[in-house]
Amino acid sequence: MDSEGTIKRIVLKRMERCIVCHHQFEPSDISVISRDKGMWTMLVECTDCHARNFVAAVLNDGDPEDAQLALRRLSEQVSGVRGDSDDGLVSELFEAPNADPVNAADVVEMHEFLATFDGDFEALFKS
Repeated sequence: MDSEGTIKRIVLKRMERCIVCHHQFEPSDISVISRDKGMWTMLVECTDCHARNFVAAVLNDGDPEDAQLALRRLSEQVSGVRGDSDDGLVSELFEAPNADPVNAADVVEMHEFLATFDGDFEALFKS
């Protein structure tokens, strides 16, 4: 049961869509950070909006409390980054996405959108 494909499918059943933009996740959106006998830690990144979620998959002989502790430590490690991290994990996880830089047309488009936006995010995300 602990093959990478199986674990990713289980995670996808629980995290079907991005909570930010509702993009449907695919197995390729999941990167395994670490794995041991009882737990895997993974990064699920949305390819549309680049929102990131850390996930701990507890296997049959794993301890859920250990998983919570591992995610807490990972979160603290990431939030404490100063750019000179020597472990390489954080810089590997947070490389810039492969996207074009923001240009003047993007700024004008966002300005025009915000000029008429009424603040109704629920209606915006339903469309």
